[in-house]
Amino acid sequence: MTLEAGLDPTGNHPNQVLLKLSDSVTKQVFYEYYVPAQQVVKMAQSGESILPGTLMSEKA
Repeated sequence: MTLEAGLDPTGNHPNQVLLKLSDSVTKQVFYEYYVPAQQVVKMAQSGESILPGTLMSEKA
């Protein structure tokens, strides 16, 4: 399994971070989601742990 997180390489989703989960052998993508970049920054700056799925709760 491979988990990737980063800016959208195509540029079609400005100001959003791409989260993608895929199989490292078959390259099948199981999950692809765009999260608002400001939400990622806000969570990182808080310095607190967050519950799983918190970033996914805000639709990009």
